[in-house]
Amino acid sequence: MLFKKKPLSKPDEQRLIAAIQTAEQQTSGEIRVHFDTDKVDSALDRAKQIFAKLKMHETELRNGILFYVNLKQKQFAVWGDEGINKNVPENFWDNVKDTAISNFKEGKTIDGLEKCILMSGEQLKKYFPLAEGDKNELKNDISY
Repeated sequence: MLFKKKPLSKPDEQRLIAAIQTAEQQTSGEIRVHFDTDKVDSALDRAKQIFAKLKMHETELRNGILFYVNLKQKQFAVWGDEGINKNVPENFWDNVKDTAISNFKEGKTIDGLEKCILMSGEQLKKYFPLAEGDKNELKNDISY
């Protein structure tokens, strides 16, 4: 959905972009954040759709991660590509989701997303360290 006005303030948007840049500094992995207000049956299914729409599956090592936030329905999902999913511990995505939700419940959406981005960056760094000549394959901006 197109927003008439972005749901994030410029400082909050910049804070999330800075977290993405920090998380990606030592990895070839790619992280994006998407905010939505469309009515959806499943946040996870919608995250998968947005992941494809943003062409995140086209990264060379299939190591992209999308954080999806539905503001209207107060839903959150994380979608990791097959490269990262083969490597992270089984409960990793549950821990990320729990971190987000506990912060969201306290009204700390940006704090929660920032923590999740940095947690994910640590995993990406472990399994997909930055290689010489690596390039940023996806924009670090926030999508709406």
